[in-house]
Amino acid sequence: MSIATAPGTGWRAAPPEYAGIPSDQKRVKTRIGSADHDADGATGGGPLATFLGLFSLGLGLWELTNPRGVAETSGVPYPATLQAYGVREITSGLTILSGHTAGGLWSRVAGDALDIATAAAAYAEAGGDADRRRKVVQTIGALLGVTALDVVAATSHSAGH
Repeated sequence: MSIATAPGTGWRAAPPEYAGIPSDQKRVKTRIGSADHDADGATGGGPLATFLGLFSLGLGLWELTNPRGVAETSGVPYPATLQAYGVREITSGLTILSGHTAGGLWSRVAGDALDIATAAAAYAEAGGDADRRRKVVQTIGALLGVTALDVVAATSHSAGH
């Protein structure tokens, strides 16, 4: 079995599924098919957006129904605030899954900023409580990771893309 190489370069040739596809169209997909964007950024969604919508629903339900458990796990000791954030998460998830993908994803990005600020305040209030500070640092790390996914997905689904 031989491996095809690009002439004069020594580089392996592109897999057959990329043959004839312009390089600007060879990218990671965040949606299936070629969903058109409405003026408000609404699209049919896709795998990443669907995951984030479902993630919002799950996280929101946890925050809404067990805010003390979320507070204990995250180190962010504001149960009433966490319940309100749960409502926000559920709303974002439903918005994404109902087809208003870009708006729902950008609402997640805004919510991420609020979550990070809240976690930072919890860290500042933790004082010498090393266990709580560790939990908050882990929470902020997770928030930064999901924020990156949210920004990638929201940018991909925004109008004019």
